[in-house]
Amino acid sequence: MGFRASASFERVDQGWAAVIAGSVGLVGAVVGALVGGLAAVRGARIGAEMNAAAVRAQVRDQAALELQQWVRQERQKACLQVMDMYAVFNVESVRRREQLEAGTVLDEASLRAYGEALFNRLTACSHLALLGPDSVQVAGGTLRRMTERFTSTLRFVNEELAEQPTEQRADGLHAEWLEMLAEDGQEMKLAYLEFMRVSQAALLPG
Repeated sequence: MGFRASASFERVDQGWAAVIAGSVGLVGAVVGALVGGLAAVRGARIGAEMNAAAVRAQVRDQAALELQQWVRQERQKACLQVMDMYAVFNVESVRRREQLEAGTVLDEASLRAYGEALFNRLTACSHLALLGPDSVQVAGGTLRRMTERFTSTLRFVNEELAEQPTEQRADGLHAEWLEMLAEDGQEMKLAYLEFMRVSQAALLPG
């Protein structure tokens, strides 16, 4: 009787052991699946975050590149505008200087037209201050000052010539006035050549 009871208990213990072992295996499988699933989710999230960061960096770099290209284009436009305005202003300056050298006083209409050419010239130079770079801005500022100096000299000579008697004007300008116009004109030309050199170095590719 005792032997049968002991065998019965042994079978029960073995059954519980099998159940427990199966439960442990099931729990392990479930836990393993959960851990694996969490790891997969975490990996996917990290991958998505890395992809998003890469996309943001690409968009940021592209925006920076487009901004640089836009700034370069606008700077080139500003420099070309300065060169175009200088060409027009230089023609107007040479014409009036030749009239003065011939002893012809500039009338109000001529001075007004010359003032408009000067205004356009200075406006083009002022755009450089907004766009840069510093080297071009400095060269443009120097060119603007030399332009203003030449204009002041031309106006001064015109006023002095207008005060002379008509019969003396036929002899042309005094040597001193001619020298003033020549010096200031040369300084303006040198400032323009320096502006061209700096602009090409700063804005042209390569």
